[in-house]
Amino acid sequence: MPSQPASILVVDDEIELQRLIERRLQVPLEKGEFQFLFATNGVEAMEQLAQHPEVSVVLTDLNMPGMDGFALLEQIPKIDPFLKAVVVSAYGDIENIRTAMNRGAFDFLTKPINFRDLMLTIRKTVSLVCQARQQQAQLENAVASLHYLAHHDPLTGLPNQNAILERIRAAIEARESFAVLFLDLNRFQVIKYGFGDVTAEEFLIQGVKRLGECLAGEDMLARVWKDEFALFLPGMETAEVAKERAEQFHDALEFSLGDRPIASFHSHIGIALSSLDYSQAEDFLRAADTAMHYARMQTSKHNTMLFNPEMQVAVFNRLQLESELETALKEQEFRLYYQPIFNLETLKLAGFEALLRWQHPQKGIISPSHFVSVAEETGLILPLGEWILQEACDRLHHWHQQYPESFPFFMSINLSGIQLLNVELPDYIERLLSHYKLKGSQIKLEITESVLMDNTEVVMRLLERFREQNIRLSIDDFGTGYSSLSYLQSLPLDTLKIDQSFVKNMDGSQKSLDIVKTIITLAHSLGLDVIGEGIETQRQFQILQTLGCELGQGFYFSPPLDPKTMFSQFPTVGCSD
Repeated sequence: MPSQPASILVVDDEIELQRLIERRLQVPLEKGEFQFLFATNGVEAMEQLAQHPEVSVVLTDLNMPGMDGFALLEQIPKIDPFLKAVVVSAYGDIENIRTAMNRGAFDFLTKPINFRDLMLTIRKTVSLVCQARQQQAQLENAVASLHYLAHHDPLTGLPNQNAILERIRAAIEARESFAVLFLDLNRFQVIKYGFGDVTAEEFLIQGVKRLGECLAGEDMLARVWKDEFALFLPGMETAEVAKERAEQFHDALEFSLGDRPIASFHSHIGIALSSLDYSQAEDFLRAADTAMHYARMQTSKHNTMLFNPEMQVAVFNRLQLESELETALKEQEFRLYYQPIFNLETLKLAGFEALLRWQHPQKGIISPSHFVSVAEETGLILPLGEWILQEACDRLHHWHQQYPESFPFFMSINLSGIQLLNVELPDYIERLLSHYKLKGSQIKLEITESVLMDNTEVVMRLLERFREQNIRLSIDDFGTGYSSLSYLQSLPLDTLKIDQSFVKNMDGSQKSLDIVKTIITLAHSLGLDVIGEGIETQRQFQILQTLGCELGQGFYFSPPLDPKTMFSQFPTVGCSD
């Protein structure tokens, strides 16, 4: 039985019947099982049903003034297909029963009323009606849930791509002006890989909340992919206004979450205006997406671009590169080459720098300068970085086994800033050292200055872990970033690496020479050694040697070499302690 009293409508022009029902059904009424409504004919019954849609059962006579019971039976299914009518009539002959049933009666009772039979009939009918209505409600809820899921993102609750496309279509049909903005959060993958899914989702939800605070009127924000969102802004007629709104969204994403040492999201926004010669909603969304990708190609920081068709070729090439990078990782197309590093005083081999190359099946060897930034933006740098570490340690172990008389020397490995956000990196390196039976001192990790400055607190924690593992640390390309004595003094560093641009120009530029002298003096005052990279001439070698630079590498000594030919190139080279 339902939790609320079932409503029963009694339709009969005999007032005495109402009194009988109220008197004879008094006990169930007190239990709250039923509540009765009354009407004297079909017209009044229709009015009652309009006012009380909760009615489950209609008890109706046949012969009544105005609208009789037969006419009422025909109207009831139009009001509610689940509503059941039970005829209660003194005219219980076969013809009346057949006519009543043909016009929709659920059951037929004859007068004088047997109230026991009436109660059984009412209960049975109410039960069937309630069950049918519950099933219908469940079906409607299921349909509503499916519709919601088809038009909303389950994590954020935002509308999804289907929903915003419907909104754009409606605006196109109504010939309204609008702008579609496509926005990405390009640090989402970084945070996800570095701090885990839970933290990444917290940041995402906080970002969504802040974006939502910038919405006005009929604006719509939709999540269309993991870290990509679309905005529908009605009434946008000029690019200038759309760009002003875009800046609001950029500003909203400048935040941090609690005390986590993570820089805020970098966002890129592409804009497509309704003035474009398109008739399909998908074309506007694709145009804004293209402009966003083009903006992302221009800078790693936040940027806004208005779509124009010329962007499509550049973006297509970029997306193709992303796809090829994924394939390259799966198909193991990457290679490590190794450039020797020499002691500039003894000219003995001191170590190697592992340098990444992409052996493209059609394009040949590709330098990392052409693909590393894309790998960082897509998050592929993390599995690629792990492969580099594993491959370099494997090579070091192999050389140790093959040429034990040439050891010890170190392997220098470059780290991406995104790798340094991965708190599990020290544990991964620890497992590699243990597996390959290497000492931490045989590994030197190279980090750029900009990475140190962007994420000082979180990087400091990881560098301290590396120091505990006796892993050596070097600042790569020193002098080209944001050099600061304060952080040089506080970080557990071992080496400064002079950028090759200064080495290249120091024999022809007094300014470059002065910079090199200053770097070497600074490093020595802090107890650090120095590597000069990009040495191409004997003169450059002699200058660095005279200035007290301990280590050097470059084409003057050797280009990066395939590991299989490394020691065949230097069969008699000794090892520097």
